[in-house]
Amino acid sequence: MLKFADLIDENADELATLEVMDGGKLFGPSRYFEVQIASETFCYFAGATDKIRGATLKMSSNIQAYTLREPTGVVGHIITWNGPAYMFATKVAPALAAGFTMVIKPAEQTPLTVLLFAHLSKLAGVPDGVINVVNGFEKLLVLPLARIWTLIW
Repeated sequence: MLKFADLIDENADELATLEVMDGGKLFGPSRYFEVQIASETFCYFAGATDKIRGATLKMSSNIQAYTLREPTGVVGHIITWNGPAYMFATKVAPALAAGFTMVIKPAEQTPLTVLLFAHLSKLAGVPDGVINVVNGFEKLLVLPLARIWTLIW
């Protein structure tokens, strides 16, 4: 995840330019706020990866309870059109730190930033199939995500 944050920093100008082209944002706030926050979010959750663990609790003299923290399925993320860089980081970084695989649906109006993030994740060494991006109109995605959600629960 730290490699991912480094790649975000290295490609910050390109990410901000895509935000400008896609969503009509100003370059300065995109480059120095949203993309910077995205990088810092990945750094923060990289530090949290080794802090997710179970615990054993003594309930009484002959009873112990334990927790086991492990991923349980696929996470579905729907990214809004008005802040794809920031939304990608705040949704994907915690899920990645916890070990989940995910399906990401960017807004059909602004998919380019999310697609570049997906490419950067591959360069950072995220295994194939962990971050999956589905482009298109939301009407085409509602049923498949509902099925994924049903399979998780």
